[in-house]
Amino acid sequence: MAINRKNTVLVVLVISVAINLFLLGAFGAKVINRPERMSVPPGISWMVRDLEPDVRASLQPQLQAFAETIRPLRGQMFRSQREVNRLMAEEPLDREAVLVALDELRQANIRYQQLSHQQMVMLFGQLDVEQRRRALRFMNGRRNPADGRSGGRPAETN
Repeated sequence: MAINRKNTVLVVLVISVAINLFLLGAFGAKVINRPERMSVPPGISWMVRDLEPDVRASLQPQLQAFAETIRPLRGQMFRSQREVNRLMAEEPLDREAVLVALDELRQANIRYQQLSHQQMVMLFGQLDVEQRRRALRFMNGRRNPADGRSGGRPAETN
């Protein structure tokens, strides 16, 4: 039984369409079944992760508003970083342009950090003492990365 070229092309086409439909279905299912995630600004997500679900839910509208106001600043920070990277890769290196771009990046970082700190203080003002303690577990558990390396100076204790 000889398979002619026309039948071979038809079989390959059917297999290709089947694979494409399978991949499209898998991607669609992943998008549709994606769990709703809480929209929390990245800089303060650590604060709410140890809080009770009902407390997180009650804060959700404010966290959403925080995320919307900080998103443009975060975007500017990343655009500024890409511009610095682009200028650093140019040949010849334009030192003045790199310094200007680094200054713009620094200013974008400062604006982002200022707003993030304001949001953190506003959020902490809504928590009771125990909730603030739970929120601070992350910060209290952090350590200086140099403490774990040989030659690094241990943190001073009072």
